[in-house]
Amino acid sequence: MINKVNEAYKKNMLLIILGPLLKIIEAIFDLFIPLFMKAIIDLSQYSNPSQIPNSISRYLATFIRLFSDGNPIGDAIAGGVIILIMGVIGFVITMTAQYLAAVVSTNVGNMVRNSLYEKILRLSKKERDEITTAQLITIINSDTYQLERGVLLFVRLIVRAPFILLGSLVFSYILDWRVGIAFTIIAPLIILVNYLVLRKSSVGYVDIQKDLDNLASSTSEVVEGSRVIRASNSEQDEYNKYASKTSSYESKSIKVNKINALINPLTFALTSIVLIVIIYILKDELFSSENVLMSSTIIAEMSYLAQIFFVTVQLTQAVIDIVKASVSRRRIDNVLTKESSIVSGYQVSNDTSGPLIKFDHVYYSFKDNENYFLKDLDFEVRRGETLGIIGGTGSGKSTIINLMERYIDASKGEIIYRNVPLTKYDLKSLRNEIGLVNQKASLFKGSVKDNLLMANPSATDEEIITALKDAQAYEFVEKYSDGINHEIKESGANLSGGQKQRLSIARGLIKKPKILILDDSTSALDLLTDKRIREHLNSLKDTTKIIVSQRVATIQHADYILVLEGGKIVERGKHEELLKNSTIYKEIYKTQIKKD
Repeated sequence: MINKVNEAYKKNMLLIILGPLLKIIEAIFDLFIPLFMKAIIDLSQYSNPSQIPNSISRYLATFIRLFSDGNPIGDAIAGGVIILIMGVIGFVITMTAQYLAAVVSTNVGNMVRNSLYEKILRLSKKERDEITTAQLITIINSDTYQLERGVLLFVRLIVRAPFILLGSLVFSYILDWRVGIAFTIIAPLIILVNYLVLRKSSVGYVDIQKDLDNLASSTSEVVEGSRVIRASNSEQDEYNKYASKTSSYESKSIKVNKINALINPLTFALTSIVLIVIIYILKDELFSSENVLMSSTIIAEMSYLAQIFFVTVQLTQAVIDIVKASVSRRRIDNVLTKESSIVSGYQVSNDTSGPLIKFDHVYYSFKDNENYFLKDLDFEVRRGETLGIIGGTGSGKSTIINLMERYIDASKGEIIYRNVPLTKYDLKSLRNEIGLVNQKASLFKGSVKDNLLMANPSATDEEIITALKDAQAYEFVEKYSDGINHEIKESGANLSGGQKQRLSIARGLIKKPKILILDDSTSALDLLTDKRIREHLNSLKDTTKIIVSQRVATIQHADYILVLEGGKIVERGKHEELLKNSTIYKEIYKTQIKKD
């Protein structure tokens, strides 16, 4: 078991133990009720309990006579009241145990679900890319539910069912050894049948959960790409793909359910055969009008046979769900046991000497081999400077930003921050000092204010409005009747691309970071709005700016510009220098600036 699941079990250990103990008390009542029924019947034949041959029935009959006047009707009423009281007590115990089982399963499910969520937040980009979003959603919802249900049934049935099964066998031997032998033969057969069926069906649960992942993935893609699908008139093609996946899920589920459906009829058939055999063996004694003792014994034995049947069916259903839970737990294990490759250091520095951040011959490979995507990056950024990074698609601009934020680590070489190796720097402190604005604006369901408070929870309304103005976002926010409290839908669905980018820039500004990174974050803005934002950024003298863009206009006023191609720095310098010396930069300038 994984540590987090163990921890969840340990925190609920008292309830996990108490629930089954209460179920054992309930099971004892269930086992004694048939014996009281037999004692009542035996008292109708024997006027004195001491005359009853069976010792258990004799003791129970004596107990019933304590509350009876000695006639058969009084015995029946007294015995019935005792059985009723046992039933009421058993019901109260059962409901208490059921409640405890529900509490335990919910607690364990919540703890595991929270642990999964925490793990997802802490995984580095490398590990996060190994697990699809759809798979994570399925695990955190479907698999944790299956784990919950497995815990629920474990507490409710895993102790009670074997106890009832064993108790029924023991009492059947005490009442009549011949019936006990028959029960001893049938019980292992029922267990063997259930085991074979479950062994066959459990294999299919893994494939079913994988199909659920595929369905979740397809649904997510269709929701996010619905406009593209409609624009391409490919609705029918997408429907056919989805229908094919649901058909696969349906066929596998039906196959597993067909196998599981064999359990009840097979169990019932076996118990019916045993019942016929018992009646045949005891037919002479059973149908004798004088042998009341045998009649009462058979009634009790049939009750135990019924208990064996029902408890086996219940146990089988519980085992099915526990098998599902074990499959789900393995999938949960796969996430929770993943260790992030990004481990926080412990050093924090306020060193102001030398560069703020330095790349010292840094290489990076996506597959941990020597096929490097970034090659020999060697540059530095000083406090208050503005660094511009420009290059074509796939040149490595965003990967450099991921290295600075430590979403990934360099494969070779070293990144220095405040004269401390980045891998040894405290991760939380590092990211507190960096404000990152990505090209794809990530907004969350909530108000405009809520989204900005994510970066600076202590910001006042005045500071929020100032940041919005600096990011050229207040011009549309102030038009809302509720202003900064205006509700933003999931992923900013009720905003345009430019509005989302401006809110993201405002969120980066309100953090007041030491380093502000704009990763192509003005690509959806018009040139005039882009210019106004740059003018404000130029006024932030104490903030180091790193601007990644494919627009020359966005980075031309930077103190230093890196030109990337194929993961290498092919040119570096100021705007005017690059216009003279860099063929690539000059070509980009001609196609953009002169055209404009």
